[in-house]
Amino acid sequence: MLQIHTTQGLDQIEVGLRMAAERHGGKVLAVSHVGQLLQSGLDMKGADAIAFTLCFPSLYTPLLLADIRFAAFLPSRVAVCAAGHGVFLEAIPPREYCRLLHRPEVEPLAASLEDALRLVMEEAAHGLARPRPGDHLSTEEQVNMRATVPQRIDCLGTKV
Repeated sequence: MLQIHTTQGLDQIEVGLRMAAERHGGKVLAVSHVGQLLQSGLDMKGADAIAFTLCFPSLYTPLLLADIRFAAFLPSRVAVCAAGHGVFLEAIPPREYCRLLHRPEVEPLAASLEDALRLVMEEAAHGLARPRPGDHLSTEEQVNMRATVPQRIDCLGTKV
């Protein structure tokens, strides 16, 4: 298991992970807050988790050409888990896919994906992925519309 400890909070990881993935030719396809599935009656002492689905098209193509069964493991997922003692980024190493499919000869292709995945995780964990001027840091799904005041228009259609 690829595991990297971070001092950043669970809420700070997403922006760094998105930027690091883009820097290495990938992107975040989906974000799933799986920690909300924990039953509230269980005392998990602050445990929470967010799963990120990352896509690296240029690194996936050689793997899929070598064996289409790699589609069962792609795109890659990174879990950011908060437990009582810290926050960890975790992912299954792509070389493990080769072992599961009994294809050891494909490990060099999986190694390049594993290296990219590790770099992205380390950059996000250690805050190395910083926004550049002009970068947009939020997506439409991340905007909270709660407490937003709608436009007020009178009966003649003019804004009040």
